[in-house]
Amino acid sequence: MKTTPAKARAYARIGDGAMRFGTLAIDQRPPLMQIVAQALGRDPESVGPEVTELKGLLAETLARGVTGILIDPHYAFPAAMPVLPRETGLMLTLEHHRFETVEGGWRKSAMIPGWSVEQAVRMGADGLKLLAWHRPDAPPEITEHQLNFVRSVGEACRKADRLFIFEVLPYPLPGEDAPTYNAKLREMSLEIAAAFADPGFHIDLYKLAFPGAAGLVKEWGGKGYSLDDLEADMKEYSKLPAPWLLLSGGLNADQFVQVLEAALRAGARGYLAGRAVWQHPLRFYPDRSRLREALREEGLETLHRLNELLHGIRPIYPEVDWRLEGVAG
Repeated sequence: MKTTPAKARAYARIGDGAMRFGTLAIDQRPPLMQIVAQALGRDPESVGPEVTELKGLLAETLARGVTGILIDPHYAFPAAMPVLPRETGLMLTLEHHRFETVEGGWRKSAMIPGWSVEQAVRMGADGLKLLAWHRPDAPPEITEHQLNFVRSVGEACRKADRLFIFEVLPYPLPGEDAPTYNAKLREMSLEIAAAFADPGFHIDLYKLAFPGAAGLVKEWGGKGYSLDDLEADMKEYSKLPAPWLLLSGGLNADQFVQVLEAALRAGARGYLAGRAVWQHPLRFYPDRSRLREALREEGLETLHRLNELLHGIRPIYPEVDWRLEGVAG
């Protein structure tokens, strides 16, 4: 793979220098708002300060166990940045957690209001992450909106010479029950990744879920498909024009470790995990002392297990022309 000197340096900043990425996500907004609100008996819209404080604690306790961290600008940035180790690469989220839902339940993604690639770069980001919702069966006008949205962000990242980290996820439609939706997930997961395979999107890292539903995995009591089947599917991800990372997608720690092992064999270059690392320790919230202890024990232990697998894959290095243009020798 070819890249610019700036992007090669950014890959090294959020990875281990050999294109292996053990990265943590604390940019989640609604999931953490719900956890905090439920624990405090409050409305999710009223817990912004508490969510900011919690994200600071997640960064403080877990950031030294990863090569890079993904944070959002409003809640995590003010609390996480003062405690972020200098060796930990920085990724900033671009997408608004509130998306537009049009007739039929189709989703249209948007940027965080008042936020841009240029601002994220000024805030020190090595990489910019964008989540876009996508359904292969969406009406043409919805698909066109989503594709154009991703293209515009990719172009802005290209101009800024920063990594574009792209996450794409399907979603259920109104009236689509869980069994019906889960039955479609395996096929949809591969289709939505393929929809963004054009190099013209300027994607530098893909953040992808395992292609299936946890409840259908045979090793976990399901009756659909095995981890070997999913490993074969994930080899299709490795045909994309940029490296890909596995997201945890609500799996528990043990499940995610198992899937990562299969994903790495299939060609993944690492993980970008959130809930698999910190969700179980959060059972102690709002007891800050017990939560801190659980994050340092359980959370870091999960990261250690993931990193042991990650260190087992071969190093690779991007092709870069390190000569400065326009500078006389």
